[in-house]
Amino acid sequence: MRVSASVASAVLFAFSFGTADSVLGDSPAPQKQLKTYPLPDNLNSADISPDEQWVVTESTTMADASNATTRTFTDVVQLWNFREDRLVSAFNAERVDVEASPKGFFRNPARGGHIVRYSPNGNLVVALIGQTIHVLRATDLYELRTIALVGPGNTTRTIHGHTVVNVPRVTAAEISPDGNAVAVLWVGELLDGKIELYDLSSGRSIQSWNTPQGWVTFTKGLAWHPDGQLLLIAIPNETPCGSPNNEPDVFAFDVQTGNLKYKFSTGLLTVSIAVTADNRVLAVEGDCMGVLKDRNPKLRIFDLITGKHLRDVSGRETGVRYLVSASADGSRFLGFTGKMKTKFDWIDFVSNDAVVDRTFSVWNLNTYDEVVTSQDIPGLNPATIRLSSKGRYAVSVGKSSAVYELP
Repeated sequence: MRVSASVASAVLFAFSFGTADSVLGDSPAPQKQLKTYPLPDNLNSADISPDEQWVVTESTTMADASNATTRTFTDVVQLWNFREDRLVSAFNAERVDVEASPKGFFRNPARGGHIVRYSPNGNLVVALIGQTIHVLRATDLYELRTIALVGPGNTTRTIHGHTVVNVPRVTAAEISPDGNAVAVLWVGELLDGKIELYDLSSGRSIQSWNTPQGWVTFTKGLAWHPDGQLLLIAIPNETPCGSPNNEPDVFAFDVQTGNLKYKFSTGLLTVSIAVTADNRVLAVEGDCMGVLKDRNPKLRIFDLITGKHLRDVSGRETGVRYLVSASADGSRFLGFTGKMKTKFDWIDFVSNDAVVDRTFSVWNLNTYDEVVTSQDIPGLNPATIRLSSKGRYAVSVGKSSAVYELP
């Protein structure tokens, strides 16, 4: 590939003065070794109770079945006293025997969501597994009812004479502030999404609507407005590593009608948002770090009603990315602030980003003062971090499953 002299010079300049290892950025947040309460490895989902005394988790286990070519997959919801590392109760949600593929692999049979959430009053646990919602009593995980999801249905297309079936999957679920409903996000193909609302008492589907055009497959979640009247979603208007355009990428829907009420453009490839009671929307970058762009993205704050850009919040040397989580009481918010670096492929003349360390930072939601930045947490998945209702703890799942006590 031939490269122009101007482009080559720009790249050399970036590598000489702008690599992630030597980026000139804002002063880092005060970093602290947070007290950590380990949880079982490789959890799919976890949530801290509103009183911050318990953690509910969801995981998938695999065990030998009746013969060497079969494995039993079980989805388990567990209730933990995390401070004492003590299992309080467990609920086996799904159990399926799976035959080995011709190459000897065993595919997890549960497609889509593996999500657990506490109701805002702490009385219920909602476990969404596959295409079923299990409503559980929070004290002992006794199953009160199940709700079968409706879903948007499969789609088919023909590619080079072959029929390809696309099966929609659940990628997010959040309980309403009054605890009466749960919102579920379905993703079909890359641009196709649907939101459904279910009544948790009756199990009835009460509302549904299709999401606006955009790359909804990269969306990290849903956000209820604290008043319970609006449901927000960020849908990137370009793919990761692309350049965002001016099309709206934050959308707020009236939950009674499903009608779009507000929309605006953040100027980012926004994949995660949070919303406050006074209509501030917090948005973070989901784009790749490039040689010349997205070196130090700031968390941006907007007015929901007008879409006006209100202010920015800085992170460590290479910015705030991938996820933002706000406490239910409106006191704090959290974002991923791990350091990044750029690796450049001179053969294909493309750059890729890589994580140097994995930290999250917490800010005061009223003053925007930095509260703390965590220690480097190996294996931390930035898309899974959640802040507790009162903002005194954070929880993560995946390769680094734990609860973190905040100052």
